[in-house]
Amino acid sequence: MALEHLLPTLGLAAAAALLYGLLHKSNPAFALLLSLAAGLAILVRLTAPLQQMAAGLAALAARVDGAAFASLLRCAGVLLLTDYACAVCKEAEAEALAWCTSFAGRVLTLAALWPLLEEVCGMIWELTG
Repeated sequence: MALEHLLPTLGLAAAAALLYGLLHKSNPAFALLLSLAAGLAILVRLTAPLQQMAAGLAALAARVDGAAFASLLRCAGVLLLTDYACAVCKEAEAEALAWCTSFAGRVLTLAALWPLLEEVCGMIWELTG
């Protein structure tokens, strides 16, 4: 993330955390909505850095094996989305749902990596053949 985005984004996160702490006991539903809105605002602030990162990933993808790189990108996407969903569940104090979300993320990560694992195992079998 570019440095010019860092301090305002961290300030937004800190302000939202402070407000969440103040509202959590008296109005937990509003505190949860505030937290989700702040999370969305932080994600919107990341648009420009994410576009730069996507351009860099596209350049890297042009230089490496497409299937392997696609597997790694799917895996990274699953991990990021699962982590966010798990954090939302924990914030809503739904611990069992957070555990299930985390487990689903692990399973989906393995599923996303499966083509890459097959390719690596194939290469090993060819070499040891």
